[in-house]
Amino acid sequence: MRALLSRRQSEAHALLATDGPTHIKLCGMSREQDIRACNLVRPDLVGFIVDFPKSHRSVSPERAGKLAVRLDEGIYPVGVFVDADPGLVVRMASDDTISLAQLHGHEDEAYIAELRTHTDVGIIQAFRVQSAADVGRAQRSSADLVLLDAGQGSGKTFDWALLTGIKRPYLLAGGLGPDNVAQAIAALSPWGVDMSSGVETDRLKDEDKMAAAVAAVRNVSG
Repeated sequence: MRALLSRRQSEAHALLATDGPTHIKLCGMSREQDIRACNLVRPDLVGFIVDFPKSHRSVSPERAGKLAVRLDEGIYPVGVFVDADPGLVVRMASDDTISLAQLHGHEDEAYIAELRTHTDVGIIQAFRVQSAADVGRAQRSSADLVLLDAGQGSGKTFDWALLTGIKRPYLLAGGLGPDNVAQAIAALSPWGVDMSSGVETDRLKDEDKMAAAVAAVRNVSG
C-alpha cells in the first residue's frame, strides 16, 4: 500500500516538473551549522547522504531526520541513497524525513518499480557520465529527474559536450562551485545544479562558499 504524500513531498514532487530559473541543490549536509547556512542562502533542495560510510558526509537516517526538520519552509530535504534497501527509502519517505529520494548507486528500473509500489515520493536517479551511452541510459530512466555527474562525490567535472543530445531536464553535478557554476548554466541551461565539495573547505561545508555559489546561480538565471 502506498503512503500518502505530505504537503512538503507534494510540493517537492511538483518542483521537479517546473521550468524557470535554475534550481539549486546543495548536498552532503551533516551538521547543524550546515542547516543554519542553508536557511540563510536558501537553495531549493538540500541533500543528506544516508548510511554510506565511504563518504565523510554520511549520516544515519535518524541524524538526517533531526537535521531535515530544521530546514526552513520551501527548502526540501533529499535523501541520497547508494544501493540501499528499498525499505529504508520507503520508510524515510513515509515518515516525511525526506521530500525526495536520490538514487546514487547501481539502482535499476526494477528498483525504481519496487519503490513505486510503496510510495509516490519523487525520485532522482544519478548517472555517472563518461560516454554517450551513459547519457542514453539517463534519457531512458523512469525517474522523475536525472542527475548527471562525474562520479560519487568525485569533485571533478566531466565532458559537458556529451550532454548536447539529451532531451530531458537534468541536475548537473560534478566539480561545480562558485567559480564555474555560472559558466555551466550559460553553456548547458540545466534544470538545476548540484554542489557539494565545491562549497566545502577542508571537507566541511563553508557558509561563504555556499552563499557565493547560490548568488552566482541566481545572478545568471534570475
